[in-house]
Amino acid sequence: MDLHQLRCFIAVAEELNFGRAAARLNMTQPPLSRQIQLLEKRLGGTLFDRNNRHVQLTHMGEHLLKESRLILKLADRLESSVQQSASGETGTLAMGFTAVFSWSFIPQLLKELTVKLPGVDFQLFEQVSHKQISSVEDNTIDVGFVRHVPPNPRLAWLPLQGETFVAAFHCDHPLARKRKIPLSAFNNEPFFLYSPNEARQFYDRITDLFVFSNVTPDFKYQLAQTHTILGLVNAGLGCAIVPASSRTLGLPNVTYMAIEGVNIQAHNFLVYSKANPNPVLPVFLKALSEALITL
Repeated sequence: MDLHQLRCFIAVAEELNFGRAAARLNMTQPPLSRQIQLLEKRLGGTLFDRNNRHVQLTHMGEHLLKESRLILKLADRLESSVQQSASGETGTLAMGFTAVFSWSFIPQLLKELTVKLPGVDFQLFEQVSHKQISSVEDNTIDVGFVRHVPPNPRLAWLPLQGETFVAAFHCDHPLARKRKIPLSAFNNEPFFLYSPNEARQFYDRITDLFVFSNVTPDFKYQLAQTHTILGLVNAGLGCAIVPASSRTLGLPNVTYMAIEGVNIQAHNFLVYSKANPNPVLPVFLKALSEALITL
């Protein structure tokens, strides 16, 4: 059904005067009358009882007025929704992140973004960095919060604030009373290391640090996730080197200490594909830049 004809009909039905309805629609009366005639022909009935003195809705006209208002309201809503979707004001954004980001950063970010982008639905995927990179490349996710970005001309990335590594010991360990410890304190200590497959960046940084300083811990397990490593430390089974944000986990039996003379950083990045067609992405990136000022 022609929406223009419905708008003409509503104007006449509300004004009950073809002249006033035509002026309201910024058109002359003959083409308005023609649109009403075409609509009546299409519907197979009379919409108005009219003579030289008055215009009155028929029973069919009263029913059509009610339905026409609903149809035009839905049509206007659809137009607005499509425009908002095309501009990125509404839609869906798939976001990946490592477990470390989920402890504090992602909850705080989502709290900010639900205010800034109320029309956007966020889908969340917890993945290690290299799996996020693959997901970004094939558009399974739109953005990833990762620890590293490989050289790839198809990817764009935004550096985020990094964090230092700290020592993690059980609270009953003799070293746990100290605020700082030398790296040599890890010699022969049972140590939990990151996996070279699932957490390559952390594995390389920590093992390079030990090799360069000629320190040899008693390596026990190689694990992908920081919270798993700290669960073992919390049980008193050994020690580890972890990002400083691990403190937010609040494990009761783990004590964190600075490492003297060590200033290695756990880097953080936002990564996305330059070819990503999602209209929400540029809107998200703008909102993220604003949110990072307060996070």
